[in-house]
Amino acid sequence: MILEIEEPHRRICGERIPFENIHAVSMSLPEVADVIGYEEKRTETLSRLKAGYPRFVAHAYIEKILDYNRETKGVDGPQFIVNSRKAADHIVSFFQVEGARIIEDEGIITLTIPSHKENESKILSFIQHTGCLLSSRKAEDYLFKKGLIDSIYKEESRKEEPYERVEASLSALYPDKNLQVYLATSGMNAVYAAFRALDRIRAEEGKDIWLRLGWLYVDNIRILEKYSRGSHIFHDVVDLKELEEFLSKEGHRVAAILTESPTNPLIQVPDYPELKKLLEKYGIPLVADISVAGSAVVDLSPYADVIVESLTKFASGHADVMMGALFLNPSSTYFEKLKNDCPEFLEIPYIRDCERMSFELEGYIERVKEIGRNAAKLANFFSNHPKIKAVHWSGSEENHGNFSKIARDKDLHCGVITIEPGVPLEPFYNSLRLLKGPSFGTEFTLNMLYMYLAHYELVSTEAGRGFLKEVGLDPNLIRISIGRENPELLIAEYKKALGD
Repeated sequence: MILEIEEPHRRICGERIPFENIHAVSMSLPEVADVIGYEEKRTETLSRLKAGYPRFVAHAYIEKILDYNRETKGVDGPQFIVNSRKAADHIVSFFQVEGARIIEDEGIITLTIPSHKENESKILSFIQHTGCLLSSRKAEDYLFKKGLIDSIYKEESRKEEPYERVEASLSALYPDKNLQVYLATSGMNAVYAAFRALDRIRAEEGKDIWLRLGWLYVDNIRILEKYSRGSHIFHDVVDLKELEEFLSKEGHRVAAILTESPTNPLIQVPDYPELKKLLEKYGIPLVADISVAGSAVVDLSPYADVIVESLTKFASGHADVMMGALFLNPSSTYFEKLKNDCPEFLEIPYIRDCERMSFELEGYIERVKEIGRNAAKLANFFSNHPKIKAVHWSGSEENHGNFSKIARDKDLHCGVITIEPGVPLEPFYNSLRLLKGPSFGTEFTLNMLYMYLAHYELVSTEAGRGFLKEVGLDPNLIRISIGRENPELLIAEYKKALGD
């Protein structure tokens, strides 16, 4: 792919990544101004977007269905297209929406509500955070059946028992562990299902506080902030003393801990054997989101009650399908109850998404091995470059010790690295002739202004930047999802951007 970077459309804001793929989950943001325009919702930027990460940007096919509803069903107010009737009913019940109407048309579920800005905002955020959105492939099939599009996008897939094949492929990564595997429409839907089920179970025991260990991904943060009965954050994942002191006073109230392994974006990992001892002392379950590395790289089954993975990332590798997985650990005290309760909140993926994922999973293990080798070479290059202030990766001095305790093999590395440029951000980022946009876990290298895209409200204010400095996060850091290209060619591109 690196040899194709001279194609002019790769430098155009809003182009799909992967290019020409109608189911692409990323889009090109080649300049800092594009990132800012996207975050500030400037018309000149948003009007150019052909795609976007689906939980944040409505797919073109979803927009087409919304228009069709307005034209043929008399819908003139707020409307939301979700994955299932169950999701629509849950939203109406959860937010106690009065006057809601649910329209069903050949498997497409549209929730309409009376015009109410606060309710509309809450529902949009809920769909983003919890990933209960409609699949682009399901929308595509519906539009084709209605005669609103001319063709179905052609792609490789495996049509034989796709759900079973995907679940079996994931289960095979945990031999003899007997983890219960569930598929979801996205990684965030899997997180939400685990959260809701565990929160209800623990509420019956009088536990009401959720803990966030480390700086979590934005939607993991929002789920606990908005939908828990209380949450508390510990930014330092390496030093567990603060957590231990908190538990000595409030451990009897803690429902569960949510963490990421490694964390996004600093690739940090707690000392899991020590963390497990601490949590066992208080009987606290652990939910671990492993998306930044993936099941083929790390194994959290000795430590976590629940493991969550966004299959959109490394498991797919192609950034063209939304899906998640929920793994329930039979060694957990709460296994049987979670098995009973989690399905209530899980959204089942569309069959064509599973067919595509079944094909993509065939290359999962080899993909992450090659990406990990490249990541080590790129990290070594950046670590020795005088214009890079810091490099965060699974092999760094501060991370490798704890990462090695969960890595499946001593030679495996996480395919995501994060750098802190020691040069002005704009000229470096703008001149870099590699793909730039949201998401990670792709076979092609993908660069992202993480703090700008995940926490623009902090980056764009003096107070916010001050807070980021306090918690050790550089507003200008760049998260790099390493691909399978020739690493020497990648290094050459970064050298040019750094002015070498």
